[in-house]
Amino acid sequence: MIKDVNHVRAARAWRWLVLLLFIAVTACQPITPVTLPAATIPTATRTRTPEPRPTPTATLQPELRVDEAELRGLQIRFLHPWAGATAEQIDLLVETFNRTNPWNFRVIAESAGGTGMLFQEVESRAGDDLPNLVAAPGEYLFTWQRAEPGRVVALNGYLGHAQWGLTDEQVDDFFPAFWGQDAAGGDRLGIPLLRDVSVLLYNLTWARELGFTRAPVTPDEFRQQACAAAQANRSDRTISNDGTGGWIVETRGVTLWSWLRGFGADPSPAGQDGYTFDTPETAEAFAFLRGLADENCAWKSRLAEPYEYFANRQALFYSGVLEDTLIQAHTMTRLQKTDEWTVIPYPSLDGEPVVVASGPSLAVLHSTPEEQLAAWLFLRWLITPAHLAELTEAAGGLPVTQSVLLELSTFGVRQPQWRAGLNYLEQIQTPPANAGWRNVRSLLEDAGYQALLPSVPPEGIPDVLQLLDEMILEVNATDNGN
Repeated sequence: MIKDVNHVRAARAWRWLVLLLFIAVTACQPITPVTLPAATIPTATRTRTPEPRPTPTATLQPELRVDEAELRGLQIRFLHPWAGATAEQIDLLVETFNRTNPWNFRVIAESAGGTGMLFQEVESRAGDDLPNLVAAPGEYLFTWQRAEPGRVVALNGYLGHAQWGLTDEQVDDFFPAFWGQDAAGGDRLGIPLLRDVSVLLYNLTWARELGFTRAPVTPDEFRQQACAAAQANRSDRTISNDGTGGWIVETRGVTLWSWLRGFGADPSPAGQDGYTFDTPETAEAFAFLRGLADENCAWKSRLAEPYEYFANRQALFYSGVLEDTLIQAHTMTRLQKTDEWTVIPYPSLDGEPVVVASGPSLAVLHSTPEEQLAAWLFLRWLITPAHLAELTEAAGGLPVTQSVLLELSTFGVRQPQWRAGLNYLEQIQTPPANAGWRNVRSLLEDAGYQALLPSVPPEGIPDVLQLLDEMILEVNATDNGN
């Protein structure tokens, strides 16, 4: 099991406090506007090559020597993170499978209530009480496998099985960026289930009224439009919207990662376990975001959800995921707003779109050979195009296969903003595929929050990044048992 890192997290909070006290001393002088460093050309987008599909062999692994008759009457558990419409769709699919599967075993679906809670639930259970199948992001699978090799079942044998496996056509149907996320050291730990893409929601009508005829593609163009929107709200006759407009500050890990990629930062080259954020590119990205805040072109909202702010023209942009388009469309209708809006990628220094996608994959956890096979057979059923399309539509996420993309053509007609997000499938990037990303994401969010505090002068950002790198080393060392 992974070692307790509470003492490291407590130390982390203390070190952030010490850093703030230190750089607050330098804040006695008036803070001058941020001058961004000279632009640099971002590194090329990484592409992932899927690993070769296993070739069926005559000698089967012990866990694959199962008579299908032994599956009759089995009951397996499927743990997932969703609530709401997605969980309801899971229940409907499970009910259909239980009623129609020819092996006569049953699946019990359980919701953990969130991705983080799913991780903790798996961590807290003993080996003989683990769920048989989980839907979890790749960094969780790598974390469990690193802590206890064999806990996450390598799917290579099932994948290449002559009777129960996937065909070459089924494997090739997955988008390569997603298929490449769940393999480590030659072992395939998961099969992509759902992905969502980090995007900016953008008010086209308001932008045109402000004098902009196209969406921003560089950070400077983004700043111009955000500042124009903020200035418009300060200059109108409505006092209640003063201080709004532009971009709503948001520092989730995937949001910050998107901004970093736009500035050419690559803190985890080629998906390696090591991370380095204290670089000129990361400093430039953080300075840009801090500049937006200092110029009042970005603002922190009081409400957790951005949907009404956006509908009421209190934000020209906000950071979200493709799923947000469904909620935003409902909000616009409810508030009787007629502005045209869409989703756009994050800007970059070279004008190339930055779109980062992440999400859960299906993984089989170690149990008996019979239960593992049952979990695999349900997994295989769930990722067939018709069933996966139903789940993707309910979640409002990104299709993981070409076939699902075709299945959702009618849904795309009904949801044009969701469909707009599909324009960037060819440019999809993914977060680092390693166990370290689970902790690094949280630490990066802390650093982003700290860097945007008014009490931290812009010249203190390099100190924040240096401390971020130090804490990553500490937390990862603790997780690795050092």
